[in-house]
Amino acid sequence: MKKLVLTIFILLSALSFSNEENTIEKSNSEYKFSLGFMTGYGSNLYHVEENDMSYIPFISLEKENIYISGTEMGYRYKLNPRLTLTGFSQLFGGTDLQGDGVSLGRTQLSNSDMEDGYKGISSRQTQVELGLRLGYNTNFHRVKLLGEVRGGERGAGAKISAVRPFMVTSRLFIIPQIKFSLLDENMMDYYFGVTEDEVNDSRNTALDEAYDPNKFGYASAMGISIRYYINSKISAFSVAEVQYVSDEIGDSPIVDNGVNYFTGVGLRYDF
Repeated sequence: MKKLVLTIFILLSALSFSNEENTIEKSNSEYKFSLGFMTGYGSNLYHVEENDMSYIPFISLEKENIYISGTEMGYRYKLNPRLTLTGFSQLFGGTDLQGDGVSLGRTQLSNSDMEDGYKGISSRQTQVELGLRLGYNTNFHRVKLLGEVRGGERGAGAKISAVRPFMVTSRLFIIPQIKFSLLDENMMDYYFGVTEDEVNDSRNTALDEAYDPNKFGYASAMGISIRYYINSKISAFSVAEVQYVSDEIGDSPIVDNGVNYFTGVGLRYDF
């Protein structure tokens, strides 16, 4: 189940660049259903054991304003020609600092995945989240701005991003993106805090002291998506992202890397 959750979330996050392309370049696209696969590799936020490269299937479905993309379901409403409001739910939410392709680790953290010396920590689970997203086409060099808030029983987060598509040829698109994500105190304490009980667990030989961030945390990221249309239905794509987390996250004793990355490639078929 753990690997299934990871697979589904990678599908949703790693395709966000490609989905932005469809929003900007193909808002009137006839394609409403997509299947495909991707594979990729990235570093981990937490002190977890190394992961093998996986091949990941994905699916997306859209009917008028309603869509399903991975484990996210939502409804888009166009307020005016430049402004779009989306209400959505995420079945396997959690820390919003995962990044495209889960460049910051996993959507849930299991003690069995941790390195030796950390296997006694409590597992951090995903959460069902509800959120709102606002998209704004600036008409300035075709830059699109996105802002969102989301939350669940373990806390809330927010994100702002800027996307700018470049059409190199009629078949080739390059889409850079920058993002800034924020987590509230509850999310920080749950996903990055360490309790005294965890420190005193005999399996946690690498933990010396408890950690209670009790403050907001943030991350910034830069990424790029490249998509090539082989024909009207089949496209190949690649994604890459580098993300930096704030000291409030990086100082957690269960966090390994403050700077993380992800790269991936895949194929997609639009029906």
